[in-house]
Amino acid sequence: MGVAQKLIRGADRLLDWLICIALLLALLYGGYALWDNFMIYRNTDLDSQIMKYKPTPSNPSLSELQAINPDVCAWLTLDNTHVDYPVLHGTDNSRYLNTDFYGKYSLGGSIFLDYRNSADFTDSYSLLYGHHMDGGAMFGDIVNFENETYFTQHQTGTLILNGKTFKLEIYAVLHEDAYQSPMFQNVGNAGKYAQRLEYIKQHAVQYREIGTTVNDQILAMSTCASATTNGRSILIAQMVEENDAGGQ
Repeated sequence: MGVAQKLIRGADRLLDWLICIALLLALLYGGYALWDNFMIYRNTDLDSQIMKYKPTPSNPSLSELQAINPDVCAWLTLDNTHVDYPVLHGTDNSRYLNTDFYGKYSLGGSIFLDYRNSADFTDSYSLLYGHHMDGGAMFGDIVNFENETYFTQHQTGTLILNGKTFKLEIYAVLHEDAYQSPMFQNVGNAGKYAQRLEYIKQHAVQYREIGTTVNDQILAMSTCASATTNGRSILIAQMVEENDAGGQ
């Protein structure tokens, strides 16, 4: 066998090995990606310990949850959706962006209240954030409210605090820019509340009239909307306090 043939055969074997290594690396990467994706979404599911302490309108207490994490300020439920989570309140809006209920790193983060808001939800305008996760996890279902049929079929929810329950009357959803929308400005009890209510009415993708006035409190729930760059879907609900722990 000539030298040239030996070199060709050696090159062929090397190429075969390189192909095998490349395929193996691709399989390993694919397996890791699947595992990583599974872990991301598993971490967005609440474990049995947290669900065991979920408050109810008849027993509106967060004490057990706050014993685990004192930053818990409420429990949010949107009826007939996947939104059923404790609400956290940090010292800034990055604290729970990628941190779970236990204070551990999690890509899915937590549902959290804007740091500018009062943790007792006494503000006229309170703003919640949550990631848009597949399968409806976290605030993944919020974007569905932009669909008229879904919007008309999902119009209620509950926000439970220590010793207090608010019924949520969902009445609008907006599609806004994260860096330009006034919905992310003047959070809390800042002025121009009447203008905010009018802005919601004029810019809503879906809207129903329920008679919201400047004397009412509203809750906004914001999540990413992948359809546009920097897009956000913002769900709006009027907060109606129940007269007592047992109901209205």
